[in-house]
Amino acid sequence: MSNIQLHISDIKEQLHKLITHPYLSKHIEYPVIDEDKLLLLYTALESIPLPVEKKEKYILSTMLVQIALDTHDLVTNAKMDHLETDTAKNRQLTVLAGDYYSGLHYQLLAKVDDITMIKLLASSIKQINEHKIAYYQKEFDGMEMLMDSLAKIESSLIQSVSQCFSDAMFKELSVNFLLLKRLIAERKKYCVEKSSHLFDTMKRIAFSKSQLERSDTSKEQETYMLYLIDRYIDHVKKTIDQLAGSIPDLNLLLKNRIQELFYETPFSTKKYAEEG
Repeated sequence: MSNIQLHISDIKEQLHKLITHPYLSKHIEYPVIDEDKLLLLYTALESIPLPVEKKEKYILSTMLVQIALDTHDLVTNAKMDHLETDTAKNRQLTVLAGDYYSGLHYQLLAKVDDITMIKLLASSIKQINEHKIAYYQKEFDGMEMLMDSLAKIESSLIQSVSQCFSDAMFKELSVNFLLLKRLIAERKKYCVEKSSHLFDTMKRIAFSKSQLERSDTSKEQETYMLYLIDRYIDHVKKTIDQLAGSIPDLNLLLKNRIQELFYETPFSTKKYAEEG
């Protein structure tokens, strides 16, 4: 496992060098590197008979796309939250930074002359953006459609790499792992801030307009929303457990990270079901 950690640390260091820009660092937030997605990408390519340098280029280019998407999200989320500190200049620089990171991924793939991967990642970006539009506009007829869209937002890039270089089981593991991570984060956000776009969307699906307008049922609605998301968390957790147990050569680093994520899952809100 130590060799894997060292290799991933080396890739992360290369990523830091690529995204560090002196002017951008002075004016906007330094981008966050999603280490779980980095680990999943590494695992997807781990046993593939390709030169190490080419594998690293695939991982770096995919992570650059992810960072670009996350950077552009900062602008969207700032507008949604109406942040007073968010200036026009910062928004413009953040958009340009996202474009810059995206451009770096094209440069890397051009160096290895891989048009197929460029097209594959471009298709994933399109899919992610389409699902983000639907997500922010709350265009869902049911809970399953919402969860499927959220899973695609989180995992489409990893799926692109997985479908080329690893089996279907690992692809499903990645999808469920990233969905679980997002659901846990959304639940924590709601419990702290009493506000979450996901919870708002779930409410619109679960309750009628007249129910939402009644203030005397708001506490009951909150309890039900927590119960509902806990059911999804529990279901996804069980799916991950089954998939991880069915992949014999899964590296220990990812196995340990899965267990860490499981420890972050909340106690199930079963009281609603008992009282209901």
